[in-house]
Parts: sequence; C-alpha cells; structure tokens
Amino acid sequence: MESVATGRRGSSARPVTERGSQPSAPRAGSRRVAGLDGLRVIAILGIVLYHANPNWIPGGFFGVTVFFVITGYLFTLSVQREVARTGSIEYGKLILKRAVRLWPTMLAVVGVTVILSAIRAPYLLPKVQSDALPALLFFENIFYIVRKVSYFAAAGAPSPLTHFWYLGVVMQFYIVWPLVVLLLLRFLPSRRNACLAVCVLILASSIAMWVGFDPAADTARIYYGPDTRAAELLVGALLAIATSGRGLRLERLIPALREHGVPALAYDVIALVSLLGILVMMFVFNGYSHFVYRGGILIAAILTAFLVGCISRPNHTIAGRVLGVPVLASAGKRGYALYLWHYPLFIILNPASNTTPLPWWGWVLEFALIGVLSELSYRFLEKAPARPLSPIPTFVGGRDARSQRGVSHSRLTRGLLAQPLPRLVMEGIGVVSVLVLMLVPLNAETANTPQAMAAGQESALTEQAESLDSYDDSGTYFAGTAFDGAFSSINNVSYDVDAETGATDAKVILIGDSVPAGAVNQFDTIFPNGYIDAVVGRQIYDGPDVYAQDVAAGHDGDIVVWSLGDNGVATEDQVKALIEAVDPGKRVYLVTARVPLALQDINNALFKQVAAEHDNCEVIDWYETSAGHDEYFWDDGTHLRPAGADVYVLMLRAAITGR
Repeated sequence: MESVATGRRGSSARPVTERGSQPSAPRAGSRRVAGLDGLRVIAILGIVLYHANPNWIPGGFFGVTVFFVITGYLFTLSVQREVARTGSIEYGKLILKRAVRLWPTMLAVVGVTVILSAIRAPYLLPKVQSDALPALLFFENIFYIVRKVSYFAAAGAPSPLTHFWYLGVVMQFYIVWPLVVLLLLRFLPSRRNACLAVCVLILASSIAMWVGFDPAADTARIYYGPDTRAAELLVGALLAIATSGRGLRLERLIPALREHGVPALAYDVIALVSLLGILVMMFVFNGYSHFVYRGGILIAAILTAFLVGCISRPNHTIAGRVLGVPVLASAGKRGYALYLWHYPLFIILNPASNTTPLPWWGWVLEFALIGVLSELSYRFLEKAPARPLSPIPTFVGGRDARSQRGVSHSRLTRGLLAQPLPRLVMEGIGVVSVLVLMLVPLNAETANTPQAMAAGQESALTEQAESLDSYDDSGTYFAGTAFDGAFSSINNVSYDVDAETGATDAKVILIGDSVPAGAVNQFDTIFPNGYIDAVVGRQIYDGPDVYAQDVAAGHDGDIVVWSLGDNGVATEDQVKALIEAVDPGKRVYLVTARVPLALQDINNALFKQVAAEHDNCEVIDWYETSAGHDEYFWDDGTHLRPAGADVYVLMLRAAITGR
C-alpha cells in the first residue's frame, strides 16, 4: 500500500532505457496521482464488503489484486528514481524504510486485537498468539502455507490476523525486487528487453498458480505463495518500466497509431472497460471458482494495469478526474488503515457462533467503528510528523557520494523517542500486548480445533446421551421450531419409536465429517440399529469410497445420510456421486451445513438443487433448524455442543421416521 507518487515532475527517471544509457538524475518534486487513491477506494470496498459478508460481493478479494498491481507499480517507480538519482540502491535503508512505514499501524492493530479478544472473544487468543510474530515479521503467508491454513475453506474460527498475509507477500517483494531491477539494469538495459524479461516472470508465476491449483485440494499454497502471487505485483512493475510513470501510451504498443495519434477518448474507453471488468469479476466469481486460479487473477491484474496506466497520464482522463475527486482521494489515503483494522473488528464483533443475522443498524455501527479507528490510525500513525529513524545503510549497485556508512545506536534511540506522543502510546500498546501475549501461557483447550473441542466435550456428551431416554418429539428443543408439528408429514415411513427411550428401529448409516462426529453418542442412542462413520476433515469427494468400504465391512442400512459439506465447496458431480453411490431403492438424505464460510450457502443451494432432481433423495435442513440457536455451537460456529448434538440427532429421527 504505497504512497501514491508516480514520478518526478518533468523528468524521465528510469533505470532501463531504450539505448541502455545511464539515466540522468531527475529534478526534485513529485506528481501525486489522486486517481490512484480513488482506485484504492474501490479495492478496499471490495475487500471490506467481502469480509463482512461474502454473499454481498463474492469476488471482493480481487481488491487485493488491485492493491498488488498498484504496489508493484509505485515501488518500481521508487526504485527507478533511486537508481536515476544516485546510480545505486541504499538497499538496507530502502527495506527498513518500508518496514518502519508499515510497523506502527501493524503494532497498534495487533495490540488492540489482543485487548478486544481478551475482553470479548478469549477463544481467539491462542490464534492471535500463534500469528502475532509471523504477522509482525512479514512471513505470515509462509507460516500459513507450512501449517496448511486455508483462506477459503477452513472450518472454525479464523484468526483475526489472517489478513496480514498480504503484507508478508508485499514485504517479500520489497526484499527481492530491487535486486532484480539492478540485474535488469546491468544485463538488459534496453527497456524493451527488460519488459520482455518481466513478462517471462509474470508468465512463470501465473503458470505456477495454474499448475498448482487442484480443485479437490485446498488453495492455501497458491493463494498465499509469494511466487504464485508475484504475477500481480510484476504486472504493476511492468507498467512502471514501460511507462516510467507517465501513463499508458497506445502508440508505443501499436506502432500504426504513431502517425495519427490516439484520441483522449480512447483512454477513457479503456479505463471504463477495465474498471467494469474488475467489478464484474468481483460480483460473478468467488474463491472456489476454477477460473480465478486459471487466469482470472492475471486478467484482473492486467485490467488494473490498463486502468492505472490511463489514470496516470499527465493529461488526465475523465476516469482519472472522477476517481481523483477529493472525497475519494482522501478516503483512498486511508486504505492501508482500513485494510488492517476492518478484519479483526469483524471477527471479534461477529462471533462465528452467531446464528442470527446482524441487523442493518448493527452493520452501520461496525462500519462506523472501523472508520473511526482507521481515521485515528491514519492521523497519528501514518500522517503524523515523525523524526526519521536512522537505518544501517547497505549500498548495492554503484556509487552514492552523499551517504555516510555508519549510524550510531544513539541516533536511532533519539529518533524513536522523538515520535509524537499519540504515536508512541498506540505503538506502546501494541508492543506491550504482544510481549504479554508471548509470555503468558494460554490453555490449548480454548483453541477451536475440532480435536480440542471433541476432547473437551467427551464427558458432557456421555452425560447427555444418558439423558436422552426421556426425550420425545415434543421435547424442549423442537418446541416452536420449524419441525414442531411437521414431523408426520416429512416422510411417512413406518418406523417404530420407543416412547420411553426415544430410540427408533430405523437402520441408518450416516457418513459425515467433524460436525456429526460430535453427536456419536446421541446417534447410537437414538439409532441403535444404525452406524455412524464421521471423522474430522472429511471432504465430500471422499464420501463414495468411504461408503463402499463401510458396506464391504458389513455396515449398511435402508437409509443413507450424508452429512458432509463443511470442509470444502462441493461440485454438482460430487453431490450426484453421493446419491449414485447408493442403491436406487434406498432413501438418501443430504444434511445442509452451518459453517461461517462462503461455501455454506453455495453447498446448501447445491444440495437442494441436486436432491430435487432425484426421487430417492431429500434434504435435511440443519442450517434452518439451528437458526437463532447460538447455544448449539462451540465458538467456531460449526461444531456441536451437547445441546446442539441432541437437536441434530432428533432432527435426523424426525426426517426419517416422521416422529
């Protein structure tokens, strides 16, 4: 999230030239392109709305692509100016300057997240504890890859610091890219050759994402990877090298246009089409779409580059003027603060176990809080004047007659103490909170992993299972729900239900994931002739093979219940395969999911669609049954507390027996 300055006024600063000559130092001064700030507003709105509710804008994560392109563009221009001015790169100073610019807000966000989590959501503290240092040291994306933490398909309460992965990718680009620029300057001084080399790198990164994408596996490796996400940053870098910050010039791309020139309207058309293309992708695609990883992200990056190129032209296009209006430009300057503050606030203020939709005024209050904190953060941590810190300079690539090669620790200390008081307070909160978080041991059982929750509820499940002998259809859990009074009309299959124990003679086999795994004891009590095979992390596509193995082992029934769909997005073929794996003469049920992820609504809609196409299949709507009952779930909003396990099994009995 770079400062939006694209070049030196009236200069031609670029490290690679048409003829390979050394660039001359540019004149002082800079031209800020307000339209780029306005473009950042569109990007951050997409991201914020996506995190608020993925159903509002399923592809809002494309806003990250927009940020990546702008970052690659502006950072490359910054490196170009440095090389043009000095003939070298103060590498250590360059990297430290970027880190120091980012750290204050990062520290404040982590500190406030720790405090708010301790007050409102203690179950999130173990996640914050494990993520804080990787986030602050810019390797959270690598940390998530190693731990296989999914962005789109991980059931359970997410870490409030998940979004720091973006800064990890950006900082890794900052570390590597200046060295690549110097190599291009030395070995490929021609602008054309340098552009071709960057195109090769873009292609390699995009191919790595395409090849690494497995529809049946998680996307963590390619979504967080600095190599697979490099294409977006490199597209911005390519634009910077090709234009030197002076905007898109079609006559350079299309020689035939050089004679007659290009009307200004053409650039407005390109900008409008590019912007509409990005917006369409945000609303049409989601994080589970194959297209996203097979060219979609690259297309979004290219469209962004065209848009940035049009906005950055010295003779501003209409698009540049519209996006550069003061209100948008001002909001765009707060993009970095908005990005960092919105996600932890959403996670903490909207617990995953909340089964009741937030009212409109609740969203208004949350957006207002995000805006206030972002504004304070921008004013006191980004905009506030601060005494520059004195980094240890490391020079790469040539001369720098102005520099000194030693920096005393006393100067660094004085620079730290000279910061404004509000800045020191906010940063201090972050530092103290992180230190406390690192030093205070947390109970691992408060973590919302399926294993920890299953271990913590074992005794409670046994106790509840023993109490089921007094339950019947008119018990407390179903009184007043959608199932009350409707049991007899659901299936009308003749099965006995013991009035004293609540047990039925229905012979049912249930295959599921960690959700029904939390109701094993209840299932065995209500379905003594049944069999349940439910394990943590099971995917929909595993179902047919598991069913075949269970049947071969002698476990079968007249009724087959599929309780899958919490761990990954389903495809139509996968759901049909579940039904077709069962003998057509048997009844098949698909249980809808309740999991606080975008895949919930996608899978539930697909279950209902496919069930309607098969005469022997029906849907058991756990999502609807559990609506408004936060007490059914542990803190992750997915796995069952004992009360939820009871209702879950009684729901199955009602659907199967009609009682």
